[in-house]
Amino acid sequence: MISRRFVSVAISLLAWGLSASAMAQPVAAGAEANGQQAAAKATERKAEHDRIRSEREAIKARRQQDESACYQRFSVEDCLRSVRSGVREAEARLRAQEIELNDAERKEKAAERLKSIEEKQRGVPDSPSAGSGAASAVVRKPSQDPQGLKSQRDHEAELRAQQQRIKVQKQAQEQAARTSGNAERAAEARARHAQTLQAAQERRDRVEKSRAEAAAQGRVPAAPLPAGSAAR
Repeated sequence: MISRRFVSVAISLLAWGLSASAMAQPVAAGAEANGQQAAAKATERKAEHDRIRSEREAIKARRQQDESACYQRFSVEDCLRSVRSGVREAEARLRAQEIELNDAERKEKAAERLKSIEEKQRGVPDSPSAGSGAASAVVRKPSQDPQGLKSQRDHEAELRAQQQRIKVQKQAQEQAARTSGNAERAAEARARHAQTLQAAQERRDRVEKSRAEAAAQGRVPAAPLPAGSAAR
């Protein structure tokens, strides 16, 4: 009688061990695959950050070269405005890429943290009782972790707030770019108008000078044609 009970208990323990091992193998394989995927994504993000950093340095060096070349031209201010406008557009493009990259990284970390919490809350099979005649796996009810749930909710709220800040920042950058473009166009229009006025004044000065020289030499400057003759 005792021998039969011992054999029954041994069989139950063996079955439970096999069940636990079978459950652990897919979990371990999944964890390894997730780890490899996370490492690949981290490597990819690092490469993107390095690329953005390199492009920023190249933009800075090119700006210095272009601004130096502008000082050798006649329209220095127009040249500088064009160079700086191009730099702002390039930097805004890189900043948008960087924001998108950081946002994706935050989302991945949040998903990993949530998955870790779920794994901690997930139950494991209990060992069978000594008197049972067959192996049975009883799954524990997930334990409620108020602190973990609160941390999860706080993190999700922080993610939403960060996304809203990113959206507002992007809109502000776009508005600043539009405002800057309008200001530059207005400045260019004023500069062209000032150049036109200056050219007209220079022509008037030349005419007055010519008349003064003619009067000093005793010559009578030619009178302008009558309005009727000019019209004909």
